[in-house]
Amino acid sequence: MKYRSLRLLGAALLPVLLAAACGTAGGGTTKTKSYDNDGYLGISNTNPNLQTGPSYHTYQVDTDMMRSAVVPIAGVRKVRITTNGTNANVKITAPKDSSDAELERIRGEALQALQHNVPRYDFKVTVRSE
Repeated sequence: MKYRSLRLLGAALLPVLLAAACGTAGGGTTKTKSYDNDGYLGISNTNPNLQTGPSYHTYQVDTDMMRSAVVPIAGVRKVRITTNGTNANVKITAPKDSSDAELERIRGEALQALQHNVPRYDFKVTVRSE
């Protein structure tokens, strides 16, 4: 007799429990967000350090960007760049007859250009004459 009453109670509660499990909170519909149309299901925007991201750079790309920022400065003859983690040492060679003020101007312009173009590095810029 006990099992029959438990089965009847279970049969009566089953539709109520199913209705509660399948309903939505608040009675409204939920709107899903679509992925960006980047060909990678939005991965390039959510994980910027992956190789698929537009901001991903290798050390070679970074040093090329540093070099292209420094070379156009007047008085720069040679540039040597070494990186170690987030530190970058930039050694610039200027003409022999450059004054101390000229060397300091080149150093300041180079530092400003480097910090603008590749801001994720800490730069140490040295300028010497040939």
